[in-house]
Amino acid sequence: MSSRALDELRLAERRPVVLVAALAMSGLAALLLVAGSLVPVVDGAARGYAAQPVLVVLAVLPLVVAAAFALRGSTGLASGVLVGVAALAPGRAVLDLQFAVDPSLTVRPELYLPSDLLEHSAAAGLWFLVAGHVATAIAGVLALSAHGEVSEQDATEQEGATRWRQRWLLVVVVAAVVTAVGLVMAPFGSDDVYLLVRNAFEGPAVALTGYLLLAAALPLGAALAVSAGSRDLARGCLVGLAVAAATVAVPALLAGVSLDSATLGAGPVVALAGIAGLVAVAATRPADPSPAAGTDEAGEANLPGRTRLLAGTGGAALVTAFLALLGAVTDQLSTAGPVPPPDSPARWLLLAAGLLVGVLGIAMFVPALALRARPVLSVAWAGVLMAGTAVLDTAITATSVAGGIVSAGPGVVWTWLAMIAAVVTACCAVVAGIVEREDADEGLGTDEDGHGTAPALNLLTPLVAAGVLAVAAFGMPVVVAPDYVAAGLWTEFGTPSWGLLAGLLTVLGALTLVPRSRPGAAAGLLAGVVCLLGLHAAALPLTAGDIDGASAGIGFWLALAAIVAVLVTAAMTLAGRRRA
Repeated sequence: MSSRALDELRLAERRPVVLVAALAMSGLAALLLVAGSLVPVVDGAARGYAAQPVLVVLAVLPLVVAAAFALRGSTGLASGVLVGVAALAPGRAVLDLQFAVDPSLTVRPELYLPSDLLEHSAAAGLWFLVAGHVATAIAGVLALSAHGEVSEQDATEQEGATRWRQRWLLVVVVAAVVTAVGLVMAPFGSDDVYLLVRNAFEGPAVALTGYLLLAAALPLGAALAVSAGSRDLARGCLVGLAVAAATVAVPALLAGVSLDSATLGAGPVVALAGIAGLVAVAATRPADPSPAAGTDEAGEANLPGRTRLLAGTGGAALVTAFLALLGAVTDQLSTAGPVPPPDSPARWLLLAAGLLVGVLGIAMFVPALALRARPVLSVAWAGVLMAGTAVLDTAITATSVAGGIVSAGPGVVWTWLAMIAAVVTACCAVVAGIVEREDADEGLGTDEDGHGTAPALNLLTPLVAAGVLAVAAFGMPVVVAPDYVAAGLWTEFGTPSWGLLAGLLTVLGALTLVPRSRPGAAAGLLAGVVCLLGLHAAALPLTAGDIDGASAGIGFWLALAAIVAVLVTAAMTLAGRRRA
């Protein structure tokens, strides 16, 4: 017997033991979460409604589902459930930590309903919940280790799994995005002066961080799960993501129904609709492959959905551009008096970001440009978040200090929708890129134009330089003025800072992928980075007219320097492609 066969045999013998350990850790997590659901999380606190039975059921549900799959012999499904639940554990833990920072700002009536202005401290229940989330994450790591490498499949089964991924990948990502959107929306309406219900972006920083972690983990986890080689692990992950998301959405839904001072909100309903989509895809099974569909004349699997994915990405980009245009030209604020409300200085930046995404969206419908525009769009979408958060900051600040005289206008709604559509566009672009890469892998080392994919030059130095300059550019102000303090990443952290952080992470992620991408895709990613840095620098000419005494800050010059470094990297990439 060969050494490889012995290693595979040892791995197969070890997997059941590790899976049992993962289930045991999941059982510990369930006990801790049950304790956190029953023990008060805040001293001297009262719950808004009798939520203990529901919380206990939600705490033990992941273990019950995973154990049921394991007892049926579906170890892949069982492992996937634990992995999917673990993907949302960090976000849920950070969300619970808001009780330790300021319980009065929490919107979690199933655990605590504020009824006074006194300061309350965290109780033992909170730490039970946090420990339960940590145990959940450990169980997911063990489950992933138990599943190990994907077992070899015969050609027919592998082809069926590939066709299943191609059919449901986009659906899964959209369902995950819908779930994430529902979770960041206001959970319910409230007339209670002590229970200030707001959406995630208007809430406290710790809770916002938790919601953002949940919103990011859902589409990313769903896309990675469906892209995995094991169909059972992917389906189990979708079930786990759905169960974990339900533990956040269901209590909010019940609060809107049970509390006398609350009304049912759209957020939990939207989230549950996305959760239903994840479960529906997890319940599907791949159809038997046939030579007439999904294979070419040689009997090899092809990718018939790539054209539709590119068109869908272009459509999402055009919707994003249209919504951003409406958000830029309509009023962000409204007043009851004759005095017109002020406009956001960032509205023209939002318009520019929307036009950029719109142009790229149009290019997605041109066959000769679609493959080149897709990697650019996978980076440039973040410009809508950068500009959108800056526009929303004006509305949030004005409505909070104007004493009720100023209210949010229609531009705020359009801006919110544009940001959501931008996230959907990004997910579609990523899914299209995954399918495109699978198709390119059949080209045996060639890109979409038939050029060699091996890098000819060392890009590490200019990439590192571009990354360092990008971090400095996004962290320093682009516009400075005597009576104006711009939001940043290290100082004056506010609503626009989240857009800057999204832009910076997108830039760094694109730069990280460049050495591992084909030359054409690498050049597209770098072009997207240039667009994003250009939008960041464009804040100076586009907003200076609305700010008295505005001048260029150090962030403006650093952004230009980063653009130069990225262009040098792109030139080296194209030079290496020509040599190849």
